[in-house]
Amino acid sequence: MPDTSAPIDDAVEPSAPVEALLTAVTLTSSASDGMRTMMQRESEFPTTLAAKLTGIALDPAGRAYADQFLDTYWSDEQRRQETLGSGSRNREVVIGSGFHAAVYAATRVRNGYPKPLVLERSNRVGGAFAMTTRPTFYLNSRNRTGSIGLAGDRGAALNYLPGAPIQPANVSMAEFQTNTDLAFVIRLTLAQYADVVTNATVRAVAGDTTGVDIEIADRVRLAAGRVIDARGMGDSAGQEVANGTTILTFVQFMQRMATMWPLRGVRRAAVVGGGDSAKCAVESLLGIGPQPFMAAAALDSVDRIDWYTFGLPSSCKQWRKEIRGRYQAIGRYLRPDRFGTRRLTVSARQVRPVALPSAGLIDGRTYDLVVVCTGNQETAVDGLAFDDFVEYGLPTGDAIARQHTNMPAFRIGPHARLPFTLQERLDRVADLPENAVSMFRTATKTAALAAILPAVTRD
Repeated sequence: MPDTSAPIDDAVEPSAPVEALLTAVTLTSSASDGMRTMMQRESEFPTTLAAKLTGIALDPAGRAYADQFLDTYWSDEQRRQETLGSGSRNREVVIGSGFHAAVYAATRVRNGYPKPLVLERSNRVGGAFAMTTRPTFYLNSRNRTGSIGLAGDRGAALNYLPGAPIQPANVSMAEFQTNTDLAFVIRLTLAQYADVVTNATVRAVAGDTTGVDIEIADRVRLAAGRVIDARGMGDSAGQEVANGTTILTFVQFMQRMATMWPLRGVRRAAVVGGGDSAKCAVESLLGIGPQPFMAAAALDSVDRIDWYTFGLPSSCKQWRKEIRGRYQAIGRYLRPDRFGTRRLTVSARQVRPVALPSAGLIDGRTYDLVVVCTGNQETAVDGLAFDDFVEYGLPTGDAIARQHTNMPAFRIGPHARLPFTLQERLDRVADLPENAVSMFRTATKTAALAAILPAVTRD
């Protein structure tokens, strides 16, 4: 696989939106302290741009200002229209603005190709990690310095974003970083290396080997020479049972956790599902996730949490033995107190919640709040069905993406659903099924695709 971690050109000039951001921060005294302070250590950074952006990221006031600035920049309707008007058969279009869109755009531009056009259906850029503006859950991989590598490599940064102007390790020293830490890096990368249009929901893609036409809801049809489908893992499953108040999907729950007093009035809660999303939801309910806004244990403690899932330990001793370190803190809540009561109970049962007017109902028990974390599902886009794609690999035979059978379109990242390779099995990456969608596994594949695809040139 090509080396996609080394920078191609250290003399990175800020893009128009990043230059505007830097100017705005400089002129705002309440937001510029971090950037000015970090310039005392400019010599320790590969570029002046990296030093300035790191200073902004480490200063809470500077980061909040920068986030708001980028949201405002990308929400300008006239700029959206002008950007969409630049579409042509000579341009690449990326669907989705998450981690892999940023990896593709950064690698592509730093290899000398034009900026891709990124389409984001929501009004906020950054994908799943930017689902909230406040930190609401922790990442699964430890925060380490270094370049990208495998999980067992102590010198590897598992949250590394190839080509980014700064890395997540620049943003905080926390052992496990928050979702907004990575979201900020993704957003800066797209501001630097892509033209982004928000509120652009792709409905259909049609074309042939010469190019494609993209149908966008309530907007003009867009021409492109190549489409990169980077829609991630999909939308939360379980939306058919969620009512948005007493029964929530994982995304809805995290968005609630970003509001004021998110657990007010919640004394009895349930979580359905056993994956990483469910574990993050349980952490939030236990109060061991990122600190909610204006919440205190004396006012907002959840007394009982029933966790419905198969395959997870139901006792503290089992949990400590079988569950990886990232989620070890949950285990102590599976231990009964001296009166025999437990705050957290794991039940190996398959359940289907029912929404009542003021509660969620599971097998006769009522809950103030039920969180459904039963995986993800893909939202269909006409012309981009999974069955229309085949594996696309390097000369070595390892698949790095999926290619459409009759259009210049590719699926990347988790959206490609790539099987583990033989080498990944030998390296024991495949021992954890969750690693199938891990960033340390998929980032290099996306970067490799961006590095080897030829330029888009259509008459």
